Amino acid sequence: RAQATHSPGHITTVGLGTYVDPTPGIGVGGAANELALASPLHQELVTKISIGFGPTADAMKADYLMYKALPIQVAIIRATTADSSGNLSFEHESLLCDQRIIAAAAANSGGVVLAQVKRICETGSLPSRAVGVPGAMVDCVCVVEESEHDVYHPMSYTKRSDPVLYGKIRSPVEDVPKMQLNERKIIARRASFALKPGKVINLGIGLPEGIASVAGEEGQLQYVTLTTEPGVFGGLPASGKEFGPSSNADALVEMNEMFDFYDGGGLDMCFLGAAQISPQGDVNVSRMSAEKLIGPGGFIDISQSTRNISYLCTFTAKGLDIDCDG
Repeated sequence: RAQATHSPGHITTVGLGTYVDPTPGIGVGGAANELALASPLHQELVTKISIGFGPTADAMKADYLMYKALPIQVAIIRATTADSSGNLSFEHESLLCDQRIIAAAAANSGGVVLAQVKRICETGSLPSRAVGVPGAMVDCVCVVEESEHDVYHPMSYTKRSDPVLYGKIRSPVEDVPKMQLNERKIIARRASFALKPGKVINLGIGLPEGIASVAGEEGQLQYVTLTTEPGVFGGLPASGKEFGPSSNADALVEMNEMFDFYDGGGLDMCFLGAAQISPQGDVNVSRMSAEKLIGPGGFIDISQSTRNISYLCTFTAKGLDIDCDG
């Protein structure tokens, strides 16, 4: 979004005190390894700034991080249908994600926007309210043949298409899948005790996904609003390789809009996973080994902007013995 408006970068408090903070002794500006630290670009990507408020600049200062906006030469986005003018709609996509703002950023950078779609129609066929990305932002449309949809345009890693996930139909409540009774369900059931009616909640990937299943099994979904960071409000969030969309969702927004809501304190509570927790309460979710970086996803935004947080883990890396009765 910053690049689309030619702003110098995105300014926020999110990331202060974490490994993306460039302050020596606190973080490394998000560098994944020594090569990244040595890169000439590294010092520019994340900078710590102090902004003054009040009648004088020094009256009240607060620290922020600025994430540098980068020009985008090529944007590759996905939609369901394109008309002959390049207008795009998303009726068979389970998420809106950030296709529109990515296209705007590339277009305003002088870049090229390539859109992959399942089908093409005549100009004027798409209702204006159904257009997610205007054709003025799109340079090229690539149509995937129907025989290749399973390979090149599936809904997810495991599903070609699911009308429940893209909101065409609703799934019966009794169809909510039940988890197998194991350590994941035990943890999810214990965490679900914290659910409160009327609350807006985020569920992280991994162990927290089980809370959605337990809430559905216990008939709690109608009393809470579960959300996921790709932009879903309500319903039953999918799990595993399907994580992101929801069955019977109430609403979809773009991912950047969801993070505006999160970063502004819109969540009442969240449930997050944890790979490691230190005695001081520091939580690691991204560095599993020296050779592999998973990435924090939305963890930093959510954990720094939500007051009521529950972390879910087994408290052990290996040697866990499980005995479940029932």
